[in-house]
Amino acid sequence: MFLLLVGATIGSLKFLEIGPLKPKKGEIRKIEQKAIEDTTVFIDMDPLALPIFQGYRVAATIQIQIKLETNNQNKADEIKEKMPILTDAFIRDLHSFIPRLLKEKERVDVLIIKQRLQMVSDRVLGRDVVSNVLVQSIIDQAR
Repeated sequence: MFLLLVGATIGSLKFLEIGPLKPKKGEIRKIEQKAIEDTTVFIDMDPLALPIFQGYRVAATIQIQIKLETNNQNKADEIKEKMPILTDAFIRDLHSFIPRLLKEKERVDVLIIKQRLQMVSDRVLGRDVVSNVLVQSIIDQAR
């Protein structure tokens, strides 16, 4: 009976992480760290090349390198399956949005483009499929 009581007490202390079995400050449990690594999936996209017209000629070409982040492999597979549709939606939206942005600002703002692409991905794939759109680089090639 005594051993049963001692075992239950030690098990409770370990489960509740209190007393002498409390993890040290700054210590990350291995289970949580593995769960974090398993849940984040990154998907590279081909660079988006957007021509910017001035009158009837191409004034510049903007190239955007994007990486998509999601929180599990099933969603990553869904994104890869629908990548042509998503790429088309990005190009269509940015083709009309960037000239309006450049009228107000001198250069293309990465944060605004990131928010815009997140909005488009939520509209095309549904909310919470793409958890984050990472804009890795924007290259503005003036002609």
